[in-house]
Amino acid sequence: MAELPKAYTPADAEARWYPYWYEHHLYDAEVNRDRPPYTIVIPPPNITGMLTLGHVLNNSIQDLYIRWHRMRGFEACWIPGTDHAGIATQTKVVNALADEGIHHRDLGREKFVERVWEWREKYGGIIFSQLRALGVSVDWRRERFTLDEELNQAVTEVFVRLYDKGLIYKGKKIVNWSPKAQSTLSDEEVKHRDVTDRMYTLRYHLTDGSGTIMVSTARPETIFGDVAVAVNPADERYTAMLGKTVTVPVAGQQVTLIADEHADPAFGTGAVKITPAHDPNDYEVGLRHNLPMPNTINPDGTMNELAGPLAGMDRFAARRAAVKMLEEAGLIEKSEEYVHSVGFSERGGEQIEPYLSDQWFVAMKPLAEPALKAVLDGDIKFYPEHWTKTYEHWMANIRDWPISRQLWWGHRIPVYYLEDGRQTAARSETEACAKLGVPQGTPLQRDEDVLDTWFSSWLWPFSVHGWGSDKKNDRDLQYFYPTDLLVTGPDIIFFWVARMIMAGFEFMRDEPMADGAPRTSVAELIPFKTVYFTSLIRDKEGRKMSKQLGNSPDPLDVIRDYGADALRFTILYLAPSGQDVRFSAEMCELGRNFANKIWNAGRFLLMKRDEAGADPVAYPQRLDELEPISSSDRWILSRFHSVLGNVESALGAYRINEYTKLLYDFVWSDFCDWYVELLKTELANSEDAARSRQMMNFAIGLFDQVLRMLHPIIPFVTEELWQNLAGRTSGDSISIAAFPVSDQSLVSTEVEREFELLRGCSEAIRRMRNEANVAPSKLVDVTIKAADPVGFAMLRRSCELMRRMARIDALLISDDAGKPKLSVTEVVRGNDIHVHLEGLIDIEKERAKTEKEIARLEGQARATEGKLSNERFTANAPAEVVETEREKLRNYQDTLVRLRQTLEQYAVM
Repeated sequence: MAELPKAYTPADAEARWYPYWYEHHLYDAEVNRDRPPYTIVIPPPNITGMLTLGHVLNNSIQDLYIRWHRMRGFEACWIPGTDHAGIATQTKVVNALADEGIHHRDLGREKFVERVWEWREKYGGIIFSQLRALGVSVDWRRERFTLDEELNQAVTEVFVRLYDKGLIYKGKKIVNWSPKAQSTLSDEEVKHRDVTDRMYTLRYHLTDGSGTIMVSTARPETIFGDVAVAVNPADERYTAMLGKTVTVPVAGQQVTLIADEHADPAFGTGAVKITPAHDPNDYEVGLRHNLPMPNTINPDGTMNELAGPLAGMDRFAARRAAVKMLEEAGLIEKSEEYVHSVGFSERGGEQIEPYLSDQWFVAMKPLAEPALKAVLDGDIKFYPEHWTKTYEHWMANIRDWPISRQLWWGHRIPVYYLEDGRQTAARSETEACAKLGVPQGTPLQRDEDVLDTWFSSWLWPFSVHGWGSDKKNDRDLQYFYPTDLLVTGPDIIFFWVARMIMAGFEFMRDEPMADGAPRTSVAELIPFKTVYFTSLIRDKEGRKMSKQLGNSPDPLDVIRDYGADALRFTILYLAPSGQDVRFSAEMCELGRNFANKIWNAGRFLLMKRDEAGADPVAYPQRLDELEPISSSDRWILSRFHSVLGNVESALGAYRINEYTKLLYDFVWSDFCDWYVELLKTELANSEDAARSRQMMNFAIGLFDQVLRMLHPIIPFVTEELWQNLAGRTSGDSISIAAFPVSDQSLVSTEVEREFELLRGCSEAIRRMRNEANVAPSKLVDVTIKAADPVGFAMLRRSCELMRRMARIDALLISDDAGKPKLSVTEVVRGNDIHVHLEGLIDIEKERAKTEKEIARLEGQARATEGKLSNERFTANAPAEVVETEREKLRNYQDTLVRLRQTLEQYAVM
């Protein structure tokens, strides 16, 4: 066969194999009752999105598990899709129109929505073209979009069902309001940051003239909406005043002093003004005390007519005007700086307004109970497990979900109104007329609002199969639901994960199983069995990645520079479960070097196979057909099965970081550095051509299995090498080859202990040669004093391999050998290893060099210790810089220990 190129070129492999996989439909998932299903639905990225390192981490994990299960004989179905991303997409198009000098409202709803669809066709698929570069093995035929007609029908179906059950209602509540978009925002669309404002202490005079109460507020512009002043019932300072009225400064209305736990005696003066329409806590106080709730702010953030002289002003201009009026009236006791957390619109950037508004809500408590129980009972498992507590706390204190949005892009609310105000939710105007009891054709007005983006996303695990639409695929739904794994960020555990679980319980009860039986068990209703929460990716200095800091590399640039496999492997290698990932593009050297190491091993093995004259198609392609020829074969086969068992355990428990390290250590150290090197020496010393061919068939057969074990995480280099191991037919792929299964009966702890001793002794000899500056071309004599009879026997059995691996001339193994003159010594597992140096080095010269190096390193260590003892340095330098200095000191100290030991050995020679 043709020799592999000397260097692995990731771009060539990626361009060759990704189209090949799809030309041969390798990832098309079909209902197959002879195979167990394994399903993942991709967390649908926004159509406004571009590929980020977060997407890389998330999708690399999903692809790892899909490929692993596909190779294990599951019918692996990975369903892709995108989210219409209501406010994010509308904001993009509004801004694009503004650049053209067009205000979106001048277009009207219908024309505007047409422009959004045009934008979506042009830009909405970019992120999926980028994901292809990563090598994701999704079933692209099944791609869905949350505004597809089938999914739109599902959303309508769910809304109508919940409305008819009384679980969807319209009411006035405090919401996150975006004055720029003039719409409600979800909590997920609000980003909080600390803001320095001023806290004003105002004088509220008792109406009867008996005194004054000092009230602290950061929002004096809302005083026209004050309806009470609250104090804590346990605050004795105000007990005698409860029930009295005070006059709101400047605004003039008289309000009552009430007792409520919301007031904190330790905050400010302990008295707070209650403005229910403009503060979520005040709103709750208003409900408890049945207070009026006047709204003094317009939807665009200006003050309305209830704000008196502030009417028409922007809310922040109104604040300044209110302060001026209060100052002129002598009603400000004091003002001081005040730092607090304030919410801002993620899309528009403006400060959000807590706003009392008429909105549609879903009553969540009836839906939450079974969803909470499923997680607490372990029917759905969270990894890392500590997120279960977070989930439990939120679900136990769940609030109703505001689902209406004052936008044009999205699923329009299916509620129809008669002129007399009567309303109903319906799947069509025809159904609405029937439910309202009016003749068909009666004029109806449909609700203008659209639904929260998450209202379509919470149906994702079953709506992708056409549930709730006239194109429902019962066979797919019965076979591929529930899904097996959800990989997502913990930041949307409430917005998405919890709601999907609720939706599964609520809407899948009426869906039969494949045999027609109803779904009754929890396992049949839940939308997924496992949730894996990914880590947050930071830069190497621990900062959150952002465009503003310029510390967020473009994944496509990283793939171009290092290869997709290198990026996939590195990001999972750096991602311990439950901890933030520190990443920089340069770290992908690790993954690239790993791919190159595998490539070089494969290239060597293929070259040696051809030299040995072994048949390229004769090697054993099943793990159970491998027959070890040499002692090193038996060792590496034992190591492979041992590591493979640990790989199965790690993947099964979602210890993904551990899995990558198992692969790395085995391939780099055991397979490449030791087995391949041992194979080189055995082939070089073999005079039996047939035995050499047998050894190469074993080596190639094992390498095939190693590539299969690696494939789920690094698909391109493994496919490239696997295709070259033998003549493949069109459509063959490692991605559908059987994943190896560990056989613990082939794990020999005795063989592995023996080879670990061989390796430890060989490495010690190499190290002593190097530190004594013995030329690599020279052979050395070695004497070993065995620690015990077992060690003696092991060393005797492996002495020939040790001689070749450590370049030994004469090797004496004894149970009573003394230390030879002019030798250096290390102890390995109780065995004294003596390397003879007589005639190989100039002792005096080496002693002088060692003393000079000790003096240099002692100076470096003192300087570093001085820096670390400087409190100003340790207190002010970044933590990473301090840790780097500590690591340098540890390295200096370790090296000094070894050099002093060497110097001591020179002294007795």
